[in-house]
Amino acid sequence: MNVKYIRWSTVQQSGARQLLDNGNYDLVLQEQISGSIAFAKRPKGSELIKLINAGKVTDLYVEEFSRLGRNSFDTLTTLNLCEEKGITVHIQNMQLSSMVNGKPNPLFKMFSHIVSVIAEQEKELIKERTEMGKIAARNRGVVFGRKVGSNERKVDFLNKKTNKDILDLLNAEQFTVRKIAELTKASSATVIKVKRIAQETKQLVVAEKKER
Repeated sequence: MNVKYIRWSTVQQSGARQLLDNGNYDLVLQEQISGSIAFAKRPKGSELIKLINAGKVTDLYVEEFSRLGRNSFDTLTTLNLCEEKGITVHIQNMQLSSMVNGKPNPLFKMFSHIVSVIAEQEKELIKERTEMGKIAARNRGVVFGRKVGSNERKVDFLNKKTNKDILDLLNAEQFTVRKIAELTKASSATVIKVKRIAQETKQLVVAEKKER
């Protein structure tokens, strides 16, 4: 089976450009997800790995090496799995294939190492430049995050409708955090935050009563 894997990072981007080659694919797996997520933890990446392990993939097509992992190690792990399963990997922006006339392509292996390492270094360089930019901005007096004095009061946070529903379910002591998140359509992080703030508020009330 010929499979093409497409990944793009942001809502503003699109996988359409990566489909312009009009290739004859049996299956196209595409997803919008950050490249910082390990390949095996991406929904479509995980699906592809299952197909590979099941022996259903013969050829894998991607636009560039960086589509196959979050860093050089992750990318090479994916490539090594493909090699073990006898899958021919095609890097389309370089017109490079891992197999030529049924034999391993030495140029592919060399480029896979070089390009993966360069891609990882570029990511680190971007992070470093971003951090240096933030430091320079702070030195100029720029303040990041919430404006001073804009922190939400705990009581106001707990009085929000969704958070009140979460609190009611927490007080019932019958549901897990995941179930409460599902019932209220909130994130697990929000449920945990409500629980923490509610506990802190109760502790403050107890402390006040003791002082009286």
